[in-house]
Amino acid sequence: MSATAASPFTASVLALPAAQVDAWRIERQLLGSRRAETPAEVAQTLVGVQAQVTSSAALAIALRTDVSPLSSVATEQTAIALRDRRLVRSWAMRGTLHLFAATDVPTVAAALSSKENWRRPAWLRWFGVDEREMEALIDTIGEVLDDGRPRTRAELADEIGSRLGAKVGKLLLGSWGSALKVASDRHYLVQSAEDEAGVRFVRASRWVEAWRVEDADEARASLIERYLAAHGPATAHEIRRWWGVSNLSEVRPAIARLIDRLSEVDVDGTRAWVRAEDVDAIASAPPTDGAVVLVGGFDPFIVGAGLRDQLLPAAHVKRVSRTAGWISPVVLIDGRAAAVWDSKRAGDRLAITVDAFGPLSAATRRAIGRAAERVAAVQGASATVAFGPVFTEKGPPLVITPGDA
Repeated sequence: MSATAASPFTASVLALPAAQVDAWRIERQLLGSRRAETPAEVAQTLVGVQAQVTSSAALAIALRTDVSPLSSVATEQTAIALRDRRLVRSWAMRGTLHLFAATDVPTVAAALSSKENWRRPAWLRWFGVDEREMEALIDTIGEVLDDGRPRTRAELADEIGSRLGAKVGKLLLGSWGSALKVASDRHYLVQSAEDEAGVRFVRASRWVEAWRVEDADEARASLIERYLAAHGPATAHEIRRWWGVSNLSEVRPAIARLIDRLSEVDVDGTRAWVRAEDVDAIASAPPTDGAVVLVGGFDPFIVGAGLRDQLLPAAHVKRVSRTAGWISPVVLIDGRAAAVWDSKRAGDRLAITVDAFGPLSAATRRAIGRAAERVAAVQGASATVAFGPVFTEKGPPLVITPGDA
C-alpha cells in the first residue's frame, strides 16, 4: 500500500486509514472477537497490565479472557495465576506496578537493568542518603532475598536496618515504596502472592522458574516491538511515554535496532511506527460501525495508547486522565474514547453510570447496555445503566436500562 497523493510525506511513508487502525487495535488488544485463554496470555500479549489498583488489573484481564459462562470466576483466575507463579506483580514501566506473565519477567528485568534515575542528586536528597548508601541498600536487599524466602515490607525493613542502620531500613517503609522500586529495577525484588500478613517480596530469580539472563539492549528492543504489536501504530514520543523515560534518546537506540522490522505510517496526518508484518492486516481490517467496548480504570488500552491524540479527544483528556494520575474507566466506540463511566455494587447488581462526551444515538445506548452486561458478568453481577455525570458533584443521573431507548 503506498502513500496517497494528498499525503504530505514521502512515497515511502504508508498511509493507513484511521478507522482500520482503530478496528485492528481493538482485536490485538483482545477486546474484539478474539479472547485469551488465560490471564498469563493477556499479560504477555499486552506486555504487562498496570496493577497499581488490583481490582482494575483483574477487570482488564477478565474482559479479555474467554470464560464461559461469564462469572466472578473470571476475576478469580488472576489471583490463582499469581499463587501458581504464572503471573508476577512487579514495578516496571513508569515506576508503576504491573502484572507480567512469569516468562516475561527476565526480559523486563534485563530491559530495566540500566535504569538508575535514583543516582540524580535530587533523588538522593529526597531519599536522604548519598550514592554509596543507596548502592548498599539495593545490593543488601538482593542479598537478603537471595535465600528465596518471601518477606513482608516490615520484615525486610527490619533486616536491612539491622545490617545498614535504622535510617536506611526506614526507607523501605515509605508509602509509595520508592526505595523498593530501585531494587525492583535490578530484578532483586518482585511481589509474591499475598497472604494474611499482606504483600510479601521475593527475589525474582528465586521466584520465577527457568530464570535467564538477557542482553539489556535486546530486551528493550524486544519489548518495544511487542508493544507495537498490541498498542501500535505509535510515535516515538508515545513509546517513550509508555516506557516511562523523559528523553527520546532513551528509546531511539531500541527503535534503530528494530528499524528493519518496522514501517513508518501516516494515520490521519500523524507519522508513527508499526511492525512491518502488521501493515497488511491493518490495511485489510474491516472498520467497525458503532461497536462499543467498556474498559475499566487504568486499562492497558488507554495507558499504553498509541496515537493517543486520536484516541482521546483533546477536550476530554482531563476527564480520562484525572488528578493524581488516576485513569478513568472509558467507553470505546469504534476504538476511540467516547465517554467515561463509574459503577457502584449493591448485592448482585452493578449500577454503571456513563458520562458521554457528546450525544448518543438510541442504538449506541443499547450497545453500551450490552457492553455493560459483560463488565458486570465478569464480576458475577448483572448490570443497570444510567447516563449522567460521573467524577463530579453534579446532580444524579437519569436512569436508563439496557432495553430502553
